[in-house]
Amino acid sequence: MQSQATRTPAQRRTLSILVLLASSIASPLHAPAWPAERSETATLSGQELLKIGEIHDVQQHWQETLTYYRLALSTFRAQQQPQGIATSLVKIAAVNERQGKIRDAYDLLREAVPLYGRTKDRAGQARALLALGRMSARLGYGEEARSSLLQAQDLYRRIKQPAGRNETLIHLGLLDIGEGSMERGLVLLQQAQQDARSRKDIDQQLATWLALGDAHALGDRPQEAVAAYDAGLALAEAEHRVALEAKLQFRLAAAAAADDRLEDGIRSGKRALLLSQTLHDVEAEAAAWSLLHDFYRRADRPEAEEAEQRALTLYRNRSFSVHGGR
Repeated sequence: MQSQATRTPAQRRTLSILVLLASSIASPLHAPAWPAERSETATLSGQELLKIGEIHDVQQHWQETLTYYRLALSTFRAQQQPQGIATSLVKIAAVNERQGKIRDAYDLLREAVPLYGRTKDRAGQARALLALGRMSARLGYGEEARSSLLQAQDLYRRIKQPAGRNETLIHLGLLDIGEGSMERGLVLLQQAQQDARSRKDIDQQLATWLALGDAHALGDRPQEAVAAYDAGLALAEAEHRVALEAKLQFRLAAAAAADDRLEDGIRSGKRALLLSQTLHDVEAEAAAWSLLHDFYRRADRPEAEEAEQRALTLYRNRSFSVHGGR
């Protein structure tokens, strides 16, 4: 595999874009309304507080989501309910992950996993272990990531949840690739692809096409990467999976950038931009504008300045929404 030092500037920029997108979040541009005062929620149960938080979660109102999840956590702690505490911790960790607070998410999951061991909720424990494995990998804790993922895989096998077991296989493959074991990682991803196809699980098929494309891109195999992205895109379009189509179009645009295929990149970038706007995914929209700015600049087109300004505006608004609060 080609080392980082020998990659061209275009290849290094493409990998940086892929990493940025992988860690992106979708944040509302508007400031949401404040949640109810504590006195109004004091009579609600922990489960009711979680349900209210989930409603805000779907709407991407992160501030209110966290407020209700934390109120639920306090309620469950006061009642010494390990199941409720663990569930609340996992939900708060998921929001932190979307906001890029990986270390915070990791710490919460480390607390949640042993709590599940005091309950009969093996599915919840498996989900927490899977999430902990992903966060550990992102923090560079390779051994802990592998241990958590293997434990999650074993639990999913025991409770007969093949989709969960296969998801751990995808992340184990990505972990191998991230640690330099490209061929072993590709074998695991191909196994996950076959399993998802046999179960006719469209979402996991798309996830594996995306992962395979990223693996080939990181391994400096541009043709194989584009082939995987194209295969995933055809499936996403046929099955109307707009979110995955947006990610795949962006990946194809980034791949075109590395090969100086400007017109192909602009076409895919525009499609990724339109889909991100449809999904109200602000971070993905900003990344698409940024990529289009680079294409327009390299093609000496007048749209470059507008694309740059739109990207900057979205990034600034996103930063205020996530970090500024009210």
